Amino acid sequence: MTDPLKNIQIVLVRPTRPGNIGGAARAIKNMGLSKLVLVQPVDPLSSDSYTMAYGAHDVLETAKVFKTLPQALARSRYVIGTTARTHKGYGKPSPLMTAAEDILARAKKQRVAILFGPESSGLANDEIALCQSLVTIPTGKTHTSLNLAQAVMVVAYELMRATVSNPKPVSAVRRRTINTDQRERFYQELKDLLMLIGFVKGTQGTHIQADLRRIFSRADLDGRELRILRGIIRQARWALIHKQPVCISNTKAIR
Repeated sequence: MTDPLKNIQIVLVRPTRPGNIGGAARAIKNMGLSKLVLVQPVDPLSSDSYTMAYGAHDVLETAKVFKTLPQALARSRYVIGTTARTHKGYGKPSPLMTAAEDILARAKKQRVAILFGPESSGLANDEIALCQSLVTIPTGKTHTSLNLAQAVMVVAYELMRATVSNPKPVSAVRRRTINTDQRERFYQELKDLLMLIGFVKGTQGTHIQADLRRIFSRADLDGRELRILRGIIRQARWALIHKQPVCISNTKAIR
């Protein structure tokens, strides 16, 4: 039986304090996770990182480092962002406690990434756009900002707690959903088509593209669904470029 915790990556985006990287590594190992991913970090192997990663130096030393977030998420099939803010199109982020079982169910059969933004600002809008869902850690109203390493610990603890309190097998997700790299290539093809027909222009076009991202993120596309959509886009581009109707006999069946 697959341990869903082993399929979850904790992704720190542009962390600025080595101690938080080390603290996150320790929190991950404490709670049974093992995969740490870093995007544009400060020195992750500094003495401060090692000090805070006591007992979890292996997690720190095997952490994967990337220059961009899309590169870091290329093989992830479901991406969750952590945020305290409401973002247009997503509504209010789901409380972590209620989202934990769904995260584990997805991680049972596919690679899941959980994103944490930099200490000073959290995840940027373009980083949120790469997520399929958002979660939040409930806090007191007078001080909502959490230390990065503490936030990782809380999320990791809730996931571990859900496995302990619900020891029966987590329901598996049977559909094999697409990864971030496939999703981004589709968005680029869709954008090119919409620009070709003049549907997206200027600032309004940017907002429409963001809305379309959220629509398709909620759909949680699998490979066959993606092939259908890309086939539609390619056929539409062909018809537009050749300025003639498409004959039904020329269309290819999608298998």
